[in-house]
Amino acid sequence: MGLIALQSMGFGQHYFSSVLPINIQHEDARSMGMGQGMQPLILPSSNHPFNLRIDFDMQSVTETRSVPIIDMFDDTVTENVYVVNRPKVYFIPWSLKYDAKRWINIPATVSLSRSVFWDFRYDYSEEVRASLGPGVYNRDPVAGYHIFQRSGMIHSTRFSVAVQPLLSLNIGLSFEALSGQDITQEYGVHVLQVDEALAADTTDVANYNITADRISRWAIDMDYIMNKSLTLSLSMKPPITFTFKTDGFIPSKNERTQLPELIKADSLSEYSIPIPSEYSLGFTAQLVNKIKTIANGHITYSDWSKNDQIMFKNAVFDTVSYNYKPTWSFHMGVEHWILDQTPFRFGFSYIGSPLGEEFEQTRITLGTGWSFEQFILDVGTTFGRTEYRYTDLFIPIGQEAIHLEEVREATFSLKASLTYLF
Repeated sequence: MGLIALQSMGFGQHYFSSVLPINIQHEDARSMGMGQGMQPLILPSSNHPFNLRIDFDMQSVTETRSVPIIDMFDDTVTENVYVVNRPKVYFIPWSLKYDAKRWINIPATVSLSRSVFWDFRYDYSEEVRASLGPGVYNRDPVAGYHIFQRSGMIHSTRFSVAVQPLLSLNIGLSFEALSGQDITQEYGVHVLQVDEALAADTTDVANYNITADRISRWAIDMDYIMNKSLTLSLSMKPPITFTFKTDGFIPSKNERTQLPELIKADSLSEYSIPIPSEYSLGFTAQLVNKIKTIANGHITYSDWSKNDQIMFKNAVFDTVSYNYKPTWSFHMGVEHWILDQTPFRFGFSYIGSPLGEEFEQTRITLGTGWSFEQFILDVGTTFGRTEYRYTDLFIPIGQEAIHLEEVREATFSLKASLTYLF
């Protein structure tokens, strides 16, 4: 069975990843290299009934935060970078598929897979320097650190079945269990020497746990095979709601930017985050060309505007409402076979965001692959960038954040998929 598309909003906006399920690339390396496009449910049969694929996924984000420098005319002269974080995160998803045609006499596959649905990991570490007067040898010693780190993720364990009851129709049905694991928060100020640039006078770094209720979800996919050269695909996933509990930081709304933010809970709080339904329509085409060429693409729609409220229990407020927008995402990719032996893949993606136009991304994707005996190795990469304005995460004592900061995130993802046929 081919990939059953799972479209995330994209990677980036890491600070908001505890409010929105972002940062995940669900596809294999071949699909990633082709613009993260959908693949047909049932691929041509081989002499090997079992197919084991292991993905090695690395994502790197360079998050840069800068403050505007204002002149006497209240104009911005430049942006002064004060912190750069370069976290890297890793995933090792896997899937096992079986060609069941020999048992039911029609093309069919079953599969079991394990992947990451929602990644909470975020690593913010700001080195704060003191500003001493003349006559001091080291005029900018390190005064302390502002720390905000999250770990943990929600895993997806999925069982899928795909059959071809008609020569022109594939039908796929999947069931997945979503469960949280090791979700924690670390927040605070580590003071080396008291300074007005720090957000606290003494060291205060606290750790908090977050628990997530286990939920399940189903999805349905269909392929309409128009001819040997063209297949149309349709995918639908229903809405789901996650419930979390923590005595740490909970979602709120920043009044200046109207974007999500996190605030410290007064006590153990329970809150529910809804995820909307998702609809995708795509195609896969074998192009008429001297060089073997395959093209695919799809469009995905999610109506986040109807799922922009977070419900609370045992908190200082009952709901938090965001002005989410419906999202559209577009993906296109091509695979050229050089000398009918080595594939060269490229594509692009436009990823919408419920947070607004500032968070929309255009990504470039590249990839290739090799096969040897019973092994297939595919490699894919994606590049993206986001810029937006936000408030300081750590405001020094007695000061006020007058101007919004500029946050820039340059993102890079590399995936290698190793498939063993047996």
